[in-house]
Amino acid sequence: RGPIPTPASPPVLRTRGMGAVYGVSLKYVALSALSGWGAKVVLLAEGENATMDAATTALLGLLCYSSCLNGVIAILFQLGIGMQLMGKNPSTGSVPLWSYVLFFSFHFPTWLYTSLHHLKDKASKIPSANEVEPGWWVGGRYAADLGKDWAGIVDMTCEFPEACFSRTDKYLLLPCWDGMPPLPEALERAALFATSARASGDVLVHCAHGRGRSTTVLCACLVKAELYPNWELALEAIKRHRKVAKLNRSMRSALAAWQAQYMDTTPKKAAAESESESDELAAWGLGRCARKALQNLRLYGRSKLK
Repeated sequence: RGPIPTPASPPVLRTRGMGAVYGVSLKYVALSALSGWGAKVVLLAEGENATMDAATTALLGLLCYSSCLNGVIAILFQLGIGMQLMGKNPSTGSVPLWSYVLFFSFHFPTWLYTSLHHLKDKASKIPSANEVEPGWWVGGRYAADLGKDWAGIVDMTCEFPEACFSRTDKYLLLPCWDGMPPLPEALERAALFATSARASGDVLVHCAHGRGRSTTVLCACLVKAELYPNWELALEAIKRHRKVAKLNRSMRSALAAWQAQYMDTTPKKAAAESESESDELAAWGLGRCARKALQNLRLYGRSKLK
């Protein structure tokens, strides 16, 4: 057969000037593009062959599937919906085996990226979690390294199992894509849950890296606990104790909307509201997803105007 055509170089994605949410989702855009480029390489390498062997066919199928899956996930990132597709159990924080198999091209790169990020943090002497106020902790998924028992944990991840579940009295899952904040009503739910749990001991709010999602929720918790009058001052306090904490525009907009809507709610409602809504995340449908997407787009639009 003739010479094998040289495929075009893989696409280069530029993120300069984009918001943090776009920067995070571009990881999956890049994975989608690279997987598609890999499929093109396989096809070009086969040239004019009428048939492909089983191994090549399987590789081509995996690359095409990875390209489609990561492209869909990047879209879900932007809309702020679909976190429950990962199958994480809202009662135990476990991720089922079928999720790892079905979404392997999402889970493996995410696990690898977070593991390398954790090693970088350890080299920089950044702890897995930090205590911001007595009994109030913020951190990442490796907070289990602290070996502590918790009165309550607020888990913001949809992509990782909860490593501290056996060492906490109460557990609340509020799954968010990396870089995306919870909606104001979810922030309120987390704040009420955490202020109730804090009466019994230490509370941990964590995401994957202990940067944005967890910081957003802890800001609401500290204000709800009347430790700070507003989320801006709470954020400054968190940043003094955890230097890597930061919020993107969408997170700031979500906190501003929460503060305007819920600051009159009393912590005494915590037990009733958190218990009555314990299975809310397990029951979601198309209408709720559409509503979430619309609210997230509105939040992002407000942040852009600012």
